[in-house]
Amino acid sequence: MWKCKKAPKLIMADIFEREKFFYDSVNKKLGKICPEVYIVDGTREYHENAYQISEYIEGEKLSECFTEDLYYKIGETAAKMNQIEIDINHPYITSRNSWEEYIADRLRERLTPLIKNDFVTLDETDKICENMRCKKAAHTRSFTHLDIRHCNMIYNNGELFVVDAENCEFGDPLHELAVIDVAQESHDYLIQGYKSVFKNINLDSELYYYYKLERLALVLDIHYNMLNAPSQFYLDIFNEVKACIL
Repeated sequence: MWKCKKAPKLIMADIFEREKFFYDSVNKKLGKICPEVYIVDGTREYHENAYQISEYIEGEKLSECFTEDLYYKIGETAAKMNQIEIDINHPYITSRNSWEEYIADRLRERLTPLIKNDFVTLDETDKICENMRCKKAAHTRSFTHLDIRHCNMIYNNGELFVVDAENCEFGDPLHELAVIDVAQESHDYLIQGYKSVFKNINLDSELYYYYKLERLALVLDIHYNMLNAPSQFYLDIFNEVKACIL
């Protein structure tokens, strides 16, 4: 397999407990595809939170070396992570409502700020979220990274590494694919690679559109209400997906 030129990538961030649990669990099941985390300063003497740093890995950002084979490999990798399931008795599961209620509440949280922008009405928000509560997911305890983008992956010598799992969750793998889609990182070869591992995934499920709407609402809130950088592109997709649901 083609090898990218060597270039260092060093990741420094606060590593949250959930993120470390994700890394440890994925690495235990699949081998070291998530960089090991080393504590740099756990004293909290100078920082409110303990700073940690990912190990040094030689490689190139995926934006520099996209190929059809690599898209396929990304799909395979995402599917392998999504096939890992968290124990049903883990506190991350027992401390929340059912997955459908949990994600419906998340959807309401995302949609509510957009009411003032006239992108969605209160009645539409109520209807969408109540309908979401009635949709039953086939898988509700899958490990999901929820930020599978080329900037969060490193490719070197035929190996793919995944970093930055701070948004990780435990739920429906369709949610993972919807987030990849909204980020404009999806590709036919990625889906083929995904389905080669996770064979019973159903992209025609109505849930897929609810998950896309959840992520699109977040993107629009960031663009319009936080950054004051309107995006007609994402607004058009949001309206299209909303119409499919309503």
